[in-house]
Amino acid sequence: MTMYPPLGLVALAAALGGCGGGAPAGAAEPAADATAGSTVAKGQEYPINITGDGSSVFWTNHLGGQIVALSPGGAPTVLADHQNYPVGIAVDQTDVYWTTLNGGTIVKVPKAGGTPVTLASGEFGPTGIALDDTHVYWTNLYGGSIMSVPKVGGTPTRLATKQAEPAGIVVSAGIVYWTNHGTSPGFADGSVMRLARPGEPTAIATALPNPQGIVADGSAIYWVNHGNAPQFDGAVMTAKLDGSAPTVIAAGQRGAQELAFDATDLYWSNEVEGSINRVAKRGGAPAKVARDQPRPYGVYVDGAHVYWLGYRDGSVKRIAK
Repeated sequence: MTMYPPLGLVALAAALGGCGGGAPAGAAEPAADATAGSTVAKGQEYPINITGDGSSVFWTNHLGGQIVALSPGGAPTVLADHQNYPVGIAVDQTDVYWTTLNGGTIVKVPKAGGTPVTLASGEFGPTGIALDDTHVYWTNLYGGSIMSVPKVGGTPTRLATKQAEPAGIVVSAGIVYWTNHGTSPGFADGSVMRLARPGEPTAIATALPNPQGIVADGSAIYWVNHGNAPQFDGAVMTAKLDGSAPTVIAAGQRGAQELAFDATDLYWSNEVEGSINRVAKRGGAPAKVARDQPRPYGVYVDGAHVYWLGYRDGSVKRIAK
């Protein structure tokens, strides 16, 4: 999971300032749309990232300051409100975890609802978030660091520093991977990093144009390059878990933002182009899942559907795989 293109998000946060928190999440109102999927929730305040547990889905309303859950056949339920620009979101068997960009916190709440618990505070722009069995991991976009804390709480640990706007993060087999947007104003020196503790971070790929979301399965990592203005010539890429053989799977993706996967395919949002896309992990011709979407961001896949968020129109949509 990552986020809004870095310059746009920084400017947006600075312009709006203060704390999130807004109107209740909109009622579920599935609306069939043969070309763009079905709307399963609307009236969300700038939804940005989404995840799920195979049954329910959970997302962050970036400007609304809400963490929202949607169970099959139900209506959206606000699990937490008045969060200060929530961005990244992750879920395990019992809890939902998220980052607050302006609040500088890492927070969790039971999936069934309850009182949110702050696991870390005083962080400098926490953005991406990932989990393993015992720990929470996150990127500090503004602070340039990679952090972790036990799920049960404790003292945060700094895993890496001096990273160039770290954004997306994933953990696989004890190894931490993340994307670095790069340095402004060009964001042409982005990178994908790998940390096998207790060693030092190593670069898997460099000179990337603004890499964003990153995921991993049992054999490889996958990420998207957003690309930079004016062309926004992004791409979907992969490398082996040991960091070798970085390869482009799909080129020419305009503003690739977030991605998800199932057993055979990768799915991602092209924020600039306004599309949801799919390609086989082994490579091949990409296919459009949905077109003409209003600034799509987070993507999630379960056994039957592809879900995505419309940042501009405040919608949560899905379409059959």
